[in-house]
Amino acid sequence: ASESKPQHNISRVGNLMRFFARFFPTSTMMIGFVASLSSSRPLFSRTLPSALSSAAAGRDRCTSSFTSSSPSSSQYKRKTVTLQQGWFSTGTTAEDEKQLLLDPKAPLRPMLAENCHENHLSQYTLPPTQIGADDYRPDLPKGQRIVAFGDVHGDITALRAFLVTAGILDPESSIEEPVWCGGTTICVQTGDVLDRGDDELACFRLLATLARQAHDTGGQLLLLYGNHESLNAAGLFQYANPGGNVEFERTIGARIDYNYGSNRWRLQFAGNQPSRWASFEPGGLLSENMLGNMLVTCVVGRTVFVHAGLMASHLSPGNSINEGQKMYGGVTRLNQQARDWIVTAHHGENNNWGEYNTVEEVISAAQNRAKVASKTMPDCLGGGIGASSPVWMRDYSKPNDAEPSEPLAKQKIRAALAEAGSDVQRMVMGHTPQYKINSALDSMAWRIDVGASQGVMGGTPEVLEIIHMGGDNDEDIVSVLTVDGKRVDGSDRAVFDSSIMF
Repeated sequence: ASESKPQHNISRVGNLMRFFARFFPTSTMMIGFVASLSSSRPLFSRTLPSALSSAAAGRDRCTSSFTSSSPSSSQYKRKTVTLQQGWFSTGTTAEDEKQLLLDPKAPLRPMLAENCHENHLSQYTLPPTQIGADDYRPDLPKGQRIVAFGDVHGDITALRAFLVTAGILDPESSIEEPVWCGGTTICVQTGDVLDRGDDELACFRLLATLARQAHDTGGQLLLLYGNHESLNAAGLFQYANPGGNVEFERTIGARIDYNYGSNRWRLQFAGNQPSRWASFEPGGLLSENMLGNMLVTCVVGRTVFVHAGLMASHLSPGNSINEGQKMYGGVTRLNQQARDWIVTAHHGENNNWGEYNTVEEVISAAQNRAKVASKTMPDCLGGGIGASSPVWMRDYSKPNDAEPSEPLAKQKIRAALAEAGSDVQRMVMGHTPQYKINSALDSMAWRIDVGASQGVMGGTPEVLEIIHMGGDNDEDIVSVLTVDGKRVDGSDRAVFDSSIMF
C-alpha cells in the first residue's frame, strides 16, 4: 500500500525513557535518536527511520531485576520455571515434572512453541512449501480454479470478506474456527498482511489455518512476502498501528514474560516493539513455521504472482546474474534466497536475561541486531520507495486505475513474462491501492490491491479468479469476484489508455 505518513513509533522519546527507567532506575537519561544504522549496502534507498543511537547520560550498573533477578551464566542450568496447567497441555502424565530451561543465549522460540494451549506458534504454521514445485506450477489440469487477493494490512474483517468472496471460507464458520470450502482451489495472497491494522496476528492465524486445511483436501493457499513483511523482519515498525502492537504484546510478549518469570528478555530490543521484533526477525519466533514457507513469487498456470512487480532481470533462469549490485535469479532462486535468510538468526546469540552494564550497551546491541538484518537481507526482499525490487517496484501499477506512467512498462513486463515461462501471459500484483481490480498493459498487468484495510482507504474487497484453460479454445477465463456475488468479465476491467487519441 501507499507509504505515506509513517508512524515513527520508535522515535517516541518519552516512551523509551520510561522503558529504560524500569531497568536502569537510578540513571538520569536523555535518549535521542539519530539516523545511524548505516551500512555498505543499505536496506532502503531513503534514510532509515528512527534508527537506534544513544545520548544516554546514565552509566550505572543495572542492579534492579524488574520482575525477577537475572541469574549468572553459571546458574542457568539450574534455573527452571514450572509450566502451569491451563496454559499448556503437555500430553504427559500429571506426575511428570514439566520444566523449561531458561537458556540466556538461546532463541526465544522454545518459550512458545511446544504444547502451548492458547495462541501458540503452531496456529501460525503453514504447510511446508516445496521450492521448485509449489512455487512453479505451469502445468495444471484443465479447469483448475485459481483465486488471488491483495493487501490485508491487519484488517480481519476485510480478510474475511476476501476469503468468503473467493469461495474458500465457509461463510457459516467463524474467524476463530474457520472452515476451508474451496476444494482443490489454489489461492494466492500477494503479501502485506502486516502493518496499518490492529489484527495482524489474527489475520495470519486465519490464513495459516485455512492453508493447512486446504493442503489436506487437495487445495492450496500460498502467502507471498510484501514490503511490509520485509520491513518488520528488519525491525522497522514505523507503519505499525498502536493497536497492532498491543496485539503482539498480549498474544506473544505476555506469554514469554510468563514462561520466563521475567520480562528482561525485552531489554535486548531496546524498547523497539520487542514482541513484534522477536516474532518477525530472521531466526525469530515465526521464522521457520510461517515466514520460511512464504514466497517472493510463484508461477501458477499461465500467471506469475508477486507483491509489487518483476522484471526480466529478476527472473533470468539458472545461475544468478549481477545487475549492478543486485543479485537475483529465477523464481526458485528468489524464494530460496528469502527462505535461507529468514530462518537464520544473523545477529548471533540472544541476551535473554538482559545482562547489560549501561544503557549504551543496550542500544548498541539492538542497533547491531537491526544492522545485521539489513546488511544480510537478500535483494529480492530489500529496496525502498522507488526501488525496482519485487516487493517495492511500482512500474506496472502507478498511477492507480490507469495505464502506468513508466514509459517502458510494456516492454519491461513483456520481457519479464517471457522469462517467467514460455506460456506465462499475465502478472498479478498488489502493493499499489486501486479503486477496483483492473488490468493494464494489454492485460499483462493485473493490479489487485483494492486498499481494503481501514488503515489504508477502506476499499471494497474484490478477488481475481482465473479458470485455467476454461475457454472454448483453451484460453484462461479471467474474472473479478465482488462481495455482492457478481462475477465481472475480466475484459470489463481493462483500464483506458488516455494517451490514445480517436
